[in-house]
Amino acid sequence: MDNTMTDNVFSLKNDEFYGFIHTLVGQQIVDILKFQSITSTQSLIRYPNIFDIFNMKCSEPDFLSIRKTSCLELEGGQFIVKVGLINNLNYLLDFLKQQQNKISEDSYMDVDSNLTFDFINKHPLLKNLVLWYQRIESEGVTNTDKNGFLIDFINTVTNNLTKSSNHFRYSDKIKDFALSLYILGGKLTYEFIRLNIPGSLPSLTMLTTLISNSNLKISEAEFRFDQLQKHFENLNLQYAFGSEDATGVIKKIKYDSITNKFIGFPTPLDHGVPIKEYYHTDSLDTLKLWFNSIDKSSLLNVHMIQPVQSTTQNTIPSPFLLSAYGIDNTATANDILQRWWYIFNQCLQRNIRIIGFATDADAKYVRAMRLMSGFFASLPNFPVHQHQQAFTVKLKSRWPWFFLREQQLLLFFQDATHLATKWRNRLLSSTAELRLGDQSISTNHLYSIIDNGKFTKIDHGLTKSDVNPKDRQNFSSCVKLTSDDLFKILKDNVDTQGTLIYLQMLKMIIMAYIDKKTTIVARLRSAWCVVFFCRIWLTWIKLKTFNTTQFSEKNKSRYFITRPAYLSVEINAHNLLYLILPVQQKQLPPQSLHIHTFSSQACESIFRNTRALSGVYSTIVNFTVHDFLRRAQRLSLLNDIKFKHLNDRSVNNLVFPVHYKHRHDHQSLATQSQREVDLIDVEQIITEAYHEAIDMLNGLEILNLLNDKNVLGLKPLSEYVFKQLNSNSKMYDYSSQLSQMDDGEFEIADDDDDDDDDDNDDDNRTAADLNINDGFSSNDDYDDEDEQDDTRNLINTTREEFSGMKVFNMVQPHIEHSYFKATINDDIKYIHKQTACWLLTGEKSKMSNDRLLRVQQINKKS
Repeated sequence: MDNTMTDNVFSLKNDEFYGFIHTLVGQQIVDILKFQSITSTQSLIRYPNIFDIFNMKCSEPDFLSIRKTSCLELEGGQFIVKVGLINNLNYLLDFLKQQQNKISEDSYMDVDSNLTFDFINKHPLLKNLVLWYQRIESEGVTNTDKNGFLIDFINTVTNNLTKSSNHFRYSDKIKDFALSLYILGGKLTYEFIRLNIPGSLPSLTMLTTLISNSNLKISEAEFRFDQLQKHFENLNLQYAFGSEDATGVIKKIKYDSITNKFIGFPTPLDHGVPIKEYYHTDSLDTLKLWFNSIDKSSLLNVHMIQPVQSTTQNTIPSPFLLSAYGIDNTATANDILQRWWYIFNQCLQRNIRIIGFATDADAKYVRAMRLMSGFFASLPNFPVHQHQQAFTVKLKSRWPWFFLREQQLLLFFQDATHLATKWRNRLLSSTAELRLGDQSISTNHLYSIIDNGKFTKIDHGLTKSDVNPKDRQNFSSCVKLTSDDLFKILKDNVDTQGTLIYLQMLKMIIMAYIDKKTTIVARLRSAWCVVFFCRIWLTWIKLKTFNTTQFSEKNKSRYFITRPAYLSVEINAHNLLYLILPVQQKQLPPQSLHIHTFSSQACESIFRNTRALSGVYSTIVNFTVHDFLRRAQRLSLLNDIKFKHLNDRSVNNLVFPVHYKHRHDHQSLATQSQREVDLIDVEQIITEAYHEAIDMLNGLEILNLLNDKNVLGLKPLSEYVFKQLNSNSKMYDYSSQLSQMDDGEFEIADDDDDDDDDDNDDDNRTAADLNINDGFSSNDDYDDEDEQDDTRNLINTTREEFSGMKVFNMVQPHIEHSYFKATINDDIKYIHKQTACWLLTGEKSKMSNDRLLRVQQINKKS
């Protein structure tokens, strides 16, 4: 086609116009236009419905001839235009619109190149932009990179303002900014900015499309191994830690139209692995049966994968949500063990080496960890440590104080935040009578300090809420209880030395596993000092004869910490030491020693962040299983954007706000080089840790008794404890179901002081909120149904109108799968599956918005 004719298309008339149309779409369109006297492009644009004439009655021969060649005649005497002609006309009109937009754009761009200073000075915006760009150019490349996003943003706005809204264009950087703003600020905030700065941000429709196309859709019980593999390949990662935890959710069934299944029932397990898309049905009767016979999920279980930082990365990658699903807390330790085995093998097939798993200190997790690691437990029919990928460490000599075998397929940590709160809760327990020799360990010592008029809060930093025994997950109080100011007050009183030592051990737990600034040597020393303290304390209780009228061996449990807490202390210290050995022997990179990431805090973080995504006008901070899956998709997308802009130096990066508590995380992060790890003398550190524990207990009657019984010393003490563990708490699992274990190990009390199936509060902020900063919201996660879905009485109706409910006589075939076919008043109706859930819901489940009340509510139900 002649370019000159194309450029002048809007000036063509008569024969030139018809020649252009003939060249572009053929003679039939030309004939139709000629018959209607449409002789120019402008005339065609004003009336593009040129086929309407065929619906009129006309007997002219030329008209009948054109209609015969252009249309198909139906039996009723009606005519329809041939598809080819319709397509040709659409193509012609689209072409003309493109040319019209091009001319419009060119007219904007056809600006006088010799702009006068008077014109620029007349418009302050132009003047300031010119001055700003001149300053950037004079300062060089560095300032250009610093202001890269702002330049891109200004260019986007100015370019889009010269176009029609249908032709607005946005760079990938602007799209990332828009998605981040939408997730962090919510729909109302996003729309407020977009509407008041025209051309700056994409529409909500485009954002929805971007989120849908992100390939981050999360389905219940789906393990996203393929997405995990792609994520690791993009970041060039190989090693990772896994974590698992649960939180309380609103018990409610919702229908997911994308997967065509019902979400909110407890997911069944197959060898410990949840069955994906189990609750799928097209029968309303089946759904009724489920509602009547199956309780709703009270907990949400999640699996997170924390990548190990590579040598080329400056920051620790954000954790990856592997799977999430509703549960009813009936899984056994054997189910957990098989689930970990499944995750390990699936990751290994994708060249991802899971180093180990971390959970809260719940008893069933402790059992699973002991069975898998062989810590006074055994799987005779399942020798996992003989796996070809198992770590094997070579010890120079036998360590009598080290109870793990030399071959380990996986390492395990009980979450240190939970361990710290367990340590605190035992102090606050009304059933415990903790004693260290002639010293008592009592919360009364803390109350006396708080109530003492001699001291103020400035002196000790405590409040009575910090020693509230009902607030079992208050980690911030653990930090306050380990302050140097409080230690100084306790040290000055000879009667509070037992409480002082107990709280010093709590501080060592925090230093060993939670504090990011702690070096690996200090971590190892602190962890094993707590171990030896507990071993000495336990041995003294076993050997001590207490003067009490109600004495029995089992009563001794009240003088010591709980069994899960003690086992967690031992397991964590052993696995910390074991983790160092493969690094020394070049089986693992030194980045594996970022111990604070080897925890279940990634799970806690995503729980907190998901609650923060409730709308600004909503009082609901809790969520259903369905809500979590939807919000988690956006959190995952935000994490990807943040990590890309933090690590990709080829782009002008976005800057994200950082909570003031985490502003110095990167500077304070203790990193270990391979050479520093190689120089670690494990035996010397362990010896120092033992003597530190001895020095702390010096002056108490404990050491005298142990010396009299010939168990004072690193070797005899460890051999005594080993004998006790081996004789009283050895576990075996021969079958597919884990047998019930004896709860009387060492006559230590069960962990009845706290329950760890909670959601772990906002005060449990020991690990950085790896996803996002505090206080964002997203209004589109809120709907009226969340607060009003119980406002109607459901009755056998004779109504024929169903306003407000999705009940129809007919539905389109492509959405029929989202409806139940049911009989209402002898008529066949289609009821939307979410409407059916609403009809079958008898009562509304609620959870308190207050963290403490929510935790207590969950614990009562568990």
